[in-house]
Amino acid sequence: MRVLAVCGSLRPSSSTRSALAVALAAAGQRGAEVGWVDISGLPWCDGRAVDAYGPRVDAFRAEVASADALLLGSPEYHGSFTGVLKNALDLCGPEDLRGKLIGLVATARGDAGAMNTLNHLRQVSRWVGAWVLPAQVSVPRAADAFDALGQARREGLGEELALLGTELVRYGRLLAADGAV
Repeated sequence: MRVLAVCGSLRPSSSTRSALAVALAAAGQRGAEVGWVDISGLPWCDGRAVDAYGPRVDAFRAEVASADALLLGSPEYHGSFTGVLKNALDLCGPEDLRGKLIGLVATARGDAGAMNTLNHLRQVSRWVGAWVLPAQVSVPRAADAFDALGQARREGLGEELALLGTELVRYGRLLAADGAV
């Protein structure tokens, strides 16, 4: 099983990247091959056919398509997920995401968390025919949620993220055994 993380923050030291790293490590501990998909430098989707963007997008799409499951993570920007993540998803063809299992993580600046971001990611993922785990993680007050090494500071947060990674592998294996993935 191959699990890849896609981070909607381009900052190398973002709390979103830290949260995804915890979930991804847990997926790796469950025996999945894990890695990251780099979305920096992708061109803007302008409505062309997805196969008309050139080698950078072709490589990105092949990477996404090669995964059995994806961890999508984004900071909350104005009540939704980032434009750079939406652009990356828009550059994928339906066949790249259809039937793929997806786990969701979102981070927010304030106390309310990032539920709108999670809801919007869920809606887009379902629209393209992906299977989205019911479990998801919203990280409020994200600036204080992780230490400099990316370890969760808050009680229960590391366990919640690890459970997401574990569930992604668990249900991914069930889908793969059924031939759905």
